[in-house]
Amino acid sequence: MRFLLAAVLLLLTGCSATTGTSAAVETTQPAVPATTAGARPGAVVVRYVSCGGMTCEGGDGMAVTADGRAVSLRDGELVVVPLPEAELRDLRAGLAASLAGREGTLDRTGGATDQPFAVVTVVDSGGKTHETRLEGTPSAEDGPIVAATERLSKLTARIRSTGTPDPAAPITVTMYEDPSTRPIRRATWPRGITTPIEAATGGNFGTRTYRGDEATTLRAALGKAGDNVTVTPGGKTLIARWEAVLP
Repeated sequence: MRFLLAAVLLLLTGCSATTGTSAAVETTQPAVPATTAGARPGAVVVRYVSCGGMTCEGGDGMAVTADGRAVSLRDGELVVVPLPEAELRDLRAGLAASLAGREGTLDRTGGATDQPFAVVTVVDSGGKTHETRLEGTPSAEDGPIVAATERLSKLTARIRSTGTPDPAAPITVTMYEDPSTRPIRRATWPRGITTPIEAATGGNFGTRTYRGDEATTLRAALGKAGDNVTVTPGGKTLIARWEAVLP
């Protein structure tokens, strides 16, 4: 149960459909700073997340950077499809036009708290950020936003089906104690790398994001993304698993 909660929190995006969870989405999937998004090649200029009413697990999530890297998650790995410059330019312009005048939160839940939601963020060629969060079942006037989400959903499917794994992507490791979880195998936690438990405020549950050499070392030690493995840091038997992080 603890891991399921962690998956909901980690999956890119604050995974409840209530308006009150908007802050969680913005924390894990921050809006792109308009002053830098168009200038830096690695800056995210398009972001999309679509979640069900109760969980984001299995939902859509993708991002596109200014240099045309379209990325999503497949089986826990970050996979990449390069977009031609013309396609990237058309994508940004089309999304900005769809969101124009319909930004902010569009609440179509009728007061319900378990409705699906989608968030589309795009930085136009002038560096201005546009973002719309659509909660619940769309109405007729939400047509442009629906078209934008459908376009991004198709692009997400394309990335997941044809994308190449990025072995250098940052990863988030979840570590927890749960006797009911059956691990795939036993692994050795690398010396010198702080565990998620050590980084947490206490208890037997924690998550931590690793980059660079630490991420590479942990990939090698823990095995495939999504595998539950047993580790014994400090002599305590715990479960660990990792998943790549969307930019």
